[in-house]
Amino acid sequence: MDRAASVTILILLLCAITAQGIPNLGLQGRCHCTRTRSNVIRPELIRSLKYIPRGSDCENTEIIITMKKGRKVCVNPDAEWVQTLMRGGRK
Repeated sequence: MDRAASVTILILLLCAITAQGIPNLGLQGRCHCTRTRSNVIRPELIRSLKYIPRGSDCENTEIIITMKKGRKVCVNPDAEWVQTLMRGGRK
């Protein structure tokens, strides 16, 4: 094996070893929502709602609303209108 191939393999090996110690920030130890809003969003503007219970990744319950135009909004799960929305509009 020539010198260039040996150096390349060594660099790739070092990169692989280093990458194993880097946490995957997208999957663990992070909340999706850094801020939430409590003001009412009209249901006709909502495309979908994602409920993320608290767990080992994040100590907060998170609700992410995707608007029909594609924008994602984190809302306060304790807001009364959000609770009503989660119950399907029933009081």
